[in-house]
Amino acid sequence: MLLSYLRKRRILFLFVPLGHSFEIRLTGTKYGCGGGGCGACTVMISTYEPASKKIRHYSANACLLPICSLYGAAVTTVEGVGSTKTRVHPVQERLAKCHGSQCGFCTPGMVMSIYTLLRNYPEPTSEQMMAALAGNLCRCTGYRPILDACKTFCKVSSDDKNTRLFELKIRENSWSLLVFFLFKVSTRLFSTDEFQPLDPTQELIFPPELMRMAENQPKRTLFFHGERMTWISPVSLDELLDLKAAHPKAPLVVGNTSVGPEMKFRGVFHPIVIAPARIPDLNVVKRMDDGLTLGAACSLSLVKDILTNAISEYPEEKTKVFCAVLQQLRTLGGEQIRNVASLGGNIISRKSTSDLNPILAASNCMLNLASRGGKRQIPLSDVFADGVGNNIITPEEILVSVYIPHSRKGDYVSAFRQAPRRENALPITNAGMRVLFEEGTDLIKDLSIFYGGAVSTTICAKQTCGTLIGRHWNEQMLDEACRLILKEIALPGSPSGEKVDYKKILVVSFFYRFFLEVLQSLRTMDPCRYPGIPMEYRSVLQDFKTKIPQSIQIYQAKPSQSPQDPVGRPIMHQSGIKHATGEAVYIDDLPSVDGELFLAVVTSSRAHAKIVSIDTSEALKGPGVFDIITAHDVPATNEFYYSDGPEIIFARNKVICVGQIVCAVVADSDIHAKQAAAKVKIEYEVLEPVILTIEEAIKHNSFFEPKRKLEHGNVDQAFETVDNIIEGEIHIGGQEHFYMETQSVLAVPIGEDKEMDVYVSTQHPAIIQEMVAASLGVPANRIMCHVKRVGGAFGGKLLKAGLLASVAAVAANKTSRAVRLILSRGDDMLITGGRHPFIGKYKVSATRIQGKSTCPYSVNKSFSVTG
Repeated sequence: MLLSYLRKRRILFLFVPLGHSFEIRLTGTKYGCGGGGCGACTVMISTYEPASKKIRHYSANACLLPICSLYGAAVTTVEGVGSTKTRVHPVQERLAKCHGSQCGFCTPGMVMSIYTLLRNYPEPTSEQMMAALAGNLCRCTGYRPILDACKTFCKVSSDDKNTRLFELKIRENSWSLLVFFLFKVSTRLFSTDEFQPLDPTQELIFPPELMRMAENQPKRTLFFHGERMTWISPVSLDELLDLKAAHPKAPLVVGNTSVGPEMKFRGVFHPIVIAPARIPDLNVVKRMDDGLTLGAACSLSLVKDILTNAISEYPEEKTKVFCAVLQQLRTLGGEQIRNVASLGGNIISRKSTSDLNPILAASNCMLNLASRGGKRQIPLSDVFADGVGNNIITPEEILVSVYIPHSRKGDYVSAFRQAPRRENALPITNAGMRVLFEEGTDLIKDLSIFYGGAVSTTICAKQTCGTLIGRHWNEQMLDEACRLILKEIALPGSPSGEKVDYKKILVVSFFYRFFLEVLQSLRTMDPCRYPGIPMEYRSVLQDFKTKIPQSIQIYQAKPSQSPQDPVGRPIMHQSGIKHATGEAVYIDDLPSVDGELFLAVVTSSRAHAKIVSIDTSEALKGPGVFDIITAHDVPATNEFYYSDGPEIIFARNKVICVGQIVCAVVADSDIHAKQAAAKVKIEYEVLEPVILTIEEAIKHNSFFEPKRKLEHGNVDQAFETVDNIIEGEIHIGGQEHFYMETQSVLAVPIGEDKEMDVYVSTQHPAIIQEMVAASLGVPANRIMCHVKRVGGAFGGKLLKAGLLASVAAVAANKTSRAVRLILSRGDDMLITGGRHPFIGKYKVSATRIQGKSTCPYSVNKSFSVTG
């Protein structure tokens, strides 16, 4: 069970499995999003270390935290920080009064990230605040007002001074000055005088009972038995080795950032899970004369802190590896992920997207392994020597610790990554590179080049490195290296549409930058011997640093305006405080109704096909399953025509797209419903043609009618008489609305004559009422549609929300029970669609008139396809 599923508030949970008491303090809860990446379900975890007598506070995503991993921990959520019934915390107050909340769904997570930072650093810097919020997403505010609230807690830094200078420069501009004085423009959005001060002495204390338990209770192995799984948490390495020998396929879970998403999104099932986080050997931190040894269970945040301290203490010559690893850690996930993800898990998963594996492998890091057969040490580079099929680590072996060596004299180490955005995003391609020169020369003595993102795991350019040994570090070597790398690193095409050419450019560009970095360092040591880098190439060596955004918002202030007149004034959101305290109620926060059932939809896996059969026999045998809902259960209208194409509640005989709802399962819990939905078997007969892309639609002449055209004059003739013609294409991918609150419905039958209360997250309650009434075949006045607030929509909660409300209403009508439907993020994106992909073909003519080029004519042809 994940922490996000606990809906209770301010209660001490006591678990007694197999005679072992299990206590955690849970102060308030906020239901998580279930995705692990938005930060809306951020909580603060507090733990006590008896040896050091220190309490550690860190943020984490509730939707990734297994309850069983929180033995002896205090968990604080947004409701536990403050409330309107007791006392609103300064963080909650300032976020609301600085207008940092709009839809409010992400606000509890923002509050908890800021609150956790303030528990550790009562006066943080702007940089620390930016890092703390890097794992939190917001779709409404644009982040400026959130940062405004954060800055009220921060020390005055150079970035804050720059922001003030930015505002002063705007005021000093002559035109801006005229606007400010003529129209009486103001930039003051809130008054800091109204804020209550932050008093660290008034915060929640660590529960004394957990402190006594940590100090007095001997460590014991914990067993937790669920409906289908068993969680085992050993306390010694010997016990762990025995468990792994007995259950070689059982995964080791520390932060659940790898196994958790696999189980949720890929349906991977593990009957036994082993949690080794409490074993001292896996948490070791040892400094040696030639490097550092870090336990495999050490969190990435802890590794980051250790390396930061080491860099400040050791000479620069010894810390080049540490600096390169630290550079990757700064952008690896958000704080919530780094606080729980482990160093060993990142390595053992062997994922291609790992930012650490390439640089650790290139730096000659060693893995300390153990099994019942003994202990051994292997280079990490050997794990990736032969690609995906390498089985150098056996299933019975445990990664105990990782040795990270000091860099040596003549060593040059760098790490690179390119991602869709700098932080909290998986890389497209990454790399780790190291070169060692013969002493006093630029002759290559040793070279290591590792890439991630190229294939399904980290890969080594072993042949390239071997060929370049003994070569001078010059442009001739660079030319040959680029040629050899492109030849050795094969980049297969991907059905997901990844651009192979782009990856090839990145692979070569990373080595080119490494070449320039090393050349610059060589020249710094001996300017007379090594050539300088031309000025036009030096920008390659400049790092892109994240800066605090600089912006202001202005509005017109009228001194004569009545205090009762709110128009044009910066007034706090009416629900802002409730957003920040977690008291704002969304659809899935509504309390359970007696006899309530949960619904999970079964969607089509084919785009254009005939439904041959639907086998629900296995699904109906599942625990807690109540019924299966299909098109035959719709009392009246199953199809709606609000545009050219139909909007269909349940597919009846054929499907027209992937993600179309075919049937639905109702069960006594959300988990049981989803498990049963996965067992429904649908047989299809593919119908031709299957058109999946815009290019295929053009090929089959499949266009929406009528075709629209804007044309002026004789275009063809104009193109025959011009001096220049430019032609090309522009491709834009589809876009998802990505509202924070997914599509959510609660349908409750009331009274008689099919009367029903429908609680739904929508922008258009009237159309929801109309569609639900039509599907049930009743007058609209028998359907009461309730919309208290919406956790983001952006145009995505209109017709599709009506279809999903109808699905829940049909199920509620058939079962005569309340039915709750909360889509997961994956199902939401699959079912609802979004903005269409786009191809634009353009042809532009230019005619030279009296020395100037003009473009009197242009032709644009664009195509888009619905999904």
